[in-house]
Amino acid sequence: MGARIAIVLHDSNGIEFNNEFAAVVERTLEFLEDSVDYSLDIILEEKFTDAYHLDSILGHIYSIARDVLITKDLFFTSINVLFNVQEHSGLYDVLFLGESCDGTKLNYKRLETFKLHSVVDHTEEQKQQSLGEGQYRVSAVGGTFDHIHDGHKILLSIACFITSEKLIIGLTDQELLMNKKHKDMLEPFAVRSANVEAFLKALKPTLKIEMIAIRDVCGPTGTVPDIEALVVSRETLAGGEVVNKTRKEKGLSTLDIVIVNVLGGREEDGWKEKLSSTELRERSSKKVSQ
Repeated sequence: MGARIAIVLHDSNGIEFNNEFAAVVERTLEFLEDSVDYSLDIILEEKFTDAYHLDSILGHIYSIARDVLITKDLFFTSINVLFNVQEHSGLYDVLFLGESCDGTKLNYKRLETFKLHSVVDHTEEQKQQSLGEGQYRVSAVGGTFDHIHDGHKILLSIACFITSEKLIIGLTDQELLMNKKHKDMLEPFAVRSANVEAFLKALKPTLKIEMIAIRDVCGPTGTVPDIEALVVSRETLAGGEVVNKTRKEKGLSTLDIVIVNVLGGREEDGWKEKLSSTELRERSSKKVSQ
């Protein structure tokens, strides 16, 4: 049957994201199991206006939450950090509501409360660049998105945040994945596509999603004139440079390259130190063989 658990935070700016927040996540463990049928939504009431600040906050939250879940071997349990969302659909089995949070728009069976202590935060003073919500009408992001994990979700979250109208997803076609480790555990294109779209719809239901199969290096970013920005991780920045070189050769305008910090990792596997598609495929294989 699975279960949906949620934590609601009032304000992430100035919150000490370490032991106190981890302790709240630990309270959710008794309701979770190691399956994609179990999910932990972390709902942020704060209104975010800058992509780089959001990127930093998402990194902290996903990292700490997954660290806690991994202590109980919860690798497949889904974590979704939801922000700037007006309405939340569905019913939560347990809702952990922070002090000063408004839970009136959420449906739940059981309510738990908690309190986090604020600290002085100087990150805003140090910030030198900014990138606003909906800054680009059409953006693109690409990847395999196999066994969608936390690193993927950070990348998709920023892509969603900066895009006002349409987000083009370049999804690696099955034929290009034959050399992957544990390829027998690779999810079909349709499953990967559905998982990406479901996550994005939870974040921004009004955003138009266009899913395109990637069969070459550039995918749609090399040919579609309407695209204004390409979202990449630091590990895939070189791919963005190839895309712009290709667009120049075709007489198209170059794209703004938006770099997302996906907390370590390399290539499309994303969050290597925490959780990767390769590791999840390996764990899936072991589950099947047991």
